[in-house]
Amino acid sequence: MAQKGAPKVEKVNERLDSAMERLENLEALVDTNPEYAELAPYLRIALASLRTAVGLYGVPLKLAANASGPKVDAEPSGPKDE
Repeated sequence: MAQKGAPKVEKVNERLDSAMERLENLEALVDTNPEYAELAPYLRIALASLRTAVGLYGVPLKLAANASGPKVDAEPSGPKDE
């Protein structure tokens, strides 16, 4: 059942990354055009908030996607007693 959710988690993670990339492009546009100078502080505040939100959601999503993937050897890799 965990494997069914993995593609959804990956899709959400991709959408979050895409949204952040778009916002960073918007920030670059605002920074390079002096006519938008009055918007720059507000955009920076919004981006800082969104980066925090993406971090709060993105990291657990990546962990969930990795946890639902195929399992590697579950045995400890230390020396074996005979």
